Amino acid sequence: MNALTATQLDIANTQSPAPRMTLAEAQKTLETWSDLAPRRAEKMRTALATAARALAPNESRKAAASAVSMDCTTLSQLLKVPAATLGMTASRRTSLCSELRYVMRRLGLHEPDTRGTPILDPVLQACLEVLPEYRRLAMLDFLRFLEAREVAPDKVDGDTLVAYQVRCAQHTLCADPVERVRQVAAAWNWARQHVADWPGQAVTQLDRTNRYSFPLATYPLSFQQDLDQYTSRLANEDIDFIFSGDIFNADGRPMRRAQRPLRPASISAKRWIIRCAAAALVLKGVPQEQIRTLRDLVDPLDHPECIIRFFLERRSNQRSPMADKVGQTLHLLARDHCGVLEAQVERIADWAARVEMPEPKGLTDKNTRRLRALMQPRARAMLLWFPRELMRRAADPTLQPHAAARLAMYATAMELLLVCPMRRGNLAGLRLDRHLHQPDPRRQRRTHILINADEVKNEFTISWPLPSESQKLLETYVTQHRWHLVNPGNPYLFGIDDRQRAAQNLGEWLSQAVTEAIGVEFNAHLARHFAAWNFLRLNPGQYEVVRQVLGHHSIEVTMKYYVGLEADSAAEHFDRTVLRDRQALRSIAAHAFRKGAGGLSYLSSKGRSSRR
Repeated sequence: MNALTATQLDIANTQSPAPRMTLAEAQKTLETWSDLAPRRAEKMRTALATAARALAPNESRKAAASAVSMDCTTLSQLLKVPAATLGMTASRRTSLCSELRYVMRRLGLHEPDTRGTPILDPVLQACLEVLPEYRRLAMLDFLRFLEAREVAPDKVDGDTLVAYQVRCAQHTLCADPVERVRQVAAAWNWARQHVADWPGQAVTQLDRTNRYSFPLATYPLSFQQDLDQYTSRLANEDIDFIFSGDIFNADGRPMRRAQRPLRPASISAKRWIIRCAAAALVLKGVPQEQIRTLRDLVDPLDHPECIIRFFLERRSNQRSPMADKVGQTLHLLARDHCGVLEAQVERIADWAARVEMPEPKGLTDKNTRRLRALMQPRARAMLLWFPRELMRRAADPTLQPHAAARLAMYATAMELLLVCPMRRGNLAGLRLDRHLHQPDPRRQRRTHILINADEVKNEFTISWPLPSESQKLLETYVTQHRWHLVNPGNPYLFGIDDRQRAAQNLGEWLSQAVTEAIGVEFNAHLARHFAAWNFLRLNPGQYEVVRQVLGHHSIEVTMKYYVGLEADSAAEHFDRTVLRDRQALRSIAAHAFRKGAGGLSYLSSKGRSSRR
């Protein structure tokens, strides 16, 4: 599949079609369907109301129905999180989506129900019959799509997959259209290799993480070299630049420089943003061969305008984190590296300010919803006992050693997150020879986690004692399981073969394991929010402890994110004080009321008729 097609696919997947109605309007239309039995109509009204509450939890019932669009892209969000996160069982969500599909099909907003209908095209039916059952399940809907669009199997290509994903994303309730297309591509390519006379050509599977940018190698060499030089300057590795005299821009003014070197992770993110910006410019019509240096991204002015417009259009002309990052990066390029006129720098800075995302006032709605789900006693208990449960399963002698080792690895990773809520990059980077302190080499246990400030995002040294239970679990993993996952000499605690396991890989697998086990949506960073709330739950108001644990530079940052999370716990503490005092003063109150009971005669006689 060519890159332009991949971009069209990604835009189609992220931009919903123009909403034709809201849930409130659908509710009104539902009331006009006189052919429905009363009980069936009530179930549909309930489904629409439930969807509104789930997708707009902070709105009133009426406002929620008016705020949620009645389209497949919006309602598919119900399938993207565990059912428990929405406050319902899996079977209840299945029933909810079934009712929503019926309503949407009747409104013409969803593909027709083709379950049980045979494929009439003999060529497509023959393709289906020769597949094994598990491949047949992956391909059935796609083959029906080909029949409905009258696409012959020998004409299937990357563009066909694009059209199929657009259909899945915009015209069906689908949790992950990208994954569905990847499964179809995998089944199709398998058939090409294993089924004789399978029609058509092999198709390219879609890359989940890179659906619109181009490899750097496809740009002119001068652009690649300029990008390398810029990132070397960001890291303070360009010696000539460090000792050079003033560098002036086009109108003779000194160019400003970065104040301090960036970390490797920040530089990698900056390179990715620049790569995306260049791709946006290409997709707006500028040939790749004309992007020779970084200056071509910001000069002439219509180039940065096209780039920023591209990212706004990807979110229906709304500000987004990516538009914000791209705008700020273009401003810094124009100001500090490219030497363009000051007037152009100011214009780009103005655009960047206009697309800047507002300063967060606390946890996002998504993180708040996830954290609230973890606060429930059942979910909290399962999360806290999750490492022990995995280690119990890893001890099963019937398990293959590698499978048991993976369970033990995730148990250890989750245990360390619970007792020392670090970021996933630091978790994945833990080394036995550097970060896990073993004061007595004769003893196996490692007692402390020690991470230098220059390895931590907020430059706070992590020096953390491990509880004895955590030490024991860690040593069980290191001595009994870890060697099944790494080669000899690999120093990383969570390594793979002879290298470090990627932080994203470790975080995603851990998140998936926890989510499936406890039924609540989870990610590695949420462990930090959970740790803050769990401490404040028992210690309301002690934000300074949370600040030190999470490594915030100021207590204002801590309070911005976590004030209010312990409100219920604080109220319980307050109520317990009142109840405790009431019980302690019970005899004094009883004695006082007996002695002065006449003082209540006004209240006890109020409303009675007076006696003469």
